[in-house]
Amino acid sequence: STEQGYEAAQLCALNLLSTLQSYLSTHVKTETSTSGVSLPADLSQIKIVKLFGIVRSHDEFVEQHLVMNGASDVLKHALGSDMGGCHARSAIGTNTLPLGICVEVEMIAKISGSN
Repeated sequence: STEQGYEAAQLCALNLLSTLQSYLSTHVKTETSTSGVSLPADLSQIKIVKLFGIVRSHDEFVEQHLVMNGASDVLKHALGSDMGGCHARSAIGTNTLPLGICVEVEMIAKISGSN
């Protein structure tokens, strides 16, 4: 159903944020303006540029965009309207996805203020 897909897309977005935070904290450093000390980057320094969603669905299902609202809503809530909620987005349907999953979400994010 659309509601189940929405929830799956929410989980995808949470997984993407977790993966991104892990990467930022271990691989990206930012310099503080006052002390010049390098600190690990965090999610406050990213802007979501684009999401691409693939929704497993039958031929008659036409609500892929509503499923993807789940991912967009999580990002908007977690990062704010400007950084997480204002992004380009595409959603398509397919009859199969790997391992039987119902939604796959790709994210492009821009990291600002990093060294």
